[in-house]
Amino acid sequence: MKNPVFANISNGGKLLLLLGVVVVFALTSSLLGLLIGKWYLHVDLVQLAALISQPEGKALKFALFFQLLSQIGIFIIPAFIFGLFVAPSPWHYLKMDRKAAGISLGIITLAVYAILPFVNYLTDLNHGLHLTPPVLDNWIRAKEAQAQTMTEAFLKTDTTGGLIINLIIMAVVPAIGEEMLFRGVLQRLFVAITRNVHVGIFITAFLFSAFHMQFLGFLPRFALGIMLGYAFVMTNSLWAAIWLHFVNNASSVIVYYLHHIGYLKISMEHFGETQNSVYIIGSLAMTIWLFIMMYNKEGADVRMKFFEKG
Repeated sequence: MKNPVFANISNGGKLLLLLGVVVVFALTSSLLGLLIGKWYLHVDLVQLAALISQPEGKALKFALFFQLLSQIGIFIIPAFIFGLFVAPSPWHYLKMDRKAAGISLGIITLAVYAILPFVNYLTDLNHGLHLTPPVLDNWIRAKEAQAQTMTEAFLKTDTTGGLIINLIIMAVVPAIGEEMLFRGVLQRLFVAITRNVHVGIFITAFLFSAFHMQFLGFLPRFALGIMLGYAFVMTNSLWAAIWLHFVNNASSVIVYYLHHIGYLKISMEHFGETQNSVYIIGSLAMTIWLFIMMYNKEGADVRMKFFEKG
């Protein structure tokens, strides 16, 4: 689109535009998914909701499809449409037209595993936090348990084909979609609004974690969001953030699969876990050092100034 309709509106206006686009396509994809589920499973909407919350058999196949459709409708399509509305090329606006350097992708891969002890420490810390009143805390933990049950239902497979499907639905598509929306659009807008790249990254990371509606995983997901934000800014390529997101999710899927079939003794929840404070602190220090290395390799000072201008 040579003359995008909303290219010259304020950043606040763009934020409202994005919200509207997300709501429209989220509702559309959800409604479409529910209608397909009603037809596919031959149930009413009330029964369908119950089946999705505890999927098995034929309902599990639909739940996976619904998950895929929701990710496309909530993240990928809105981010692309928004890019069409505000820029001549959505791919350029989202920074998807520039490849990330191989050395940066290698550093990012190492960082995903280097941060594990610190992330697991944050997970334990998060689980130890309790909200008041107690009824709210109990409700949150019940919802977390329900979400965990659904996740395990998705991940439980004994076949290579099932593993590949899980990798697509739980690693490939979320990595692309969530990064298009959160880093490609939201982070760019918040950096422009606050005129500070670091504030923009932290606000986006906070919203990224809050969006998942899982309080017991808020802190580790917030840390991941910060890593994703800096990977994007330092490389000026959304593919760097997408790769980090993919490696993180895919590692969890693969470890769960290998544990489920008996190849690994350690479970996904305890992978990279340690109680040694030296390892935990060293984990964070190593990750920061890896990002500094990437910063130096990429010449990120120039790119940070670019992002500060929005």
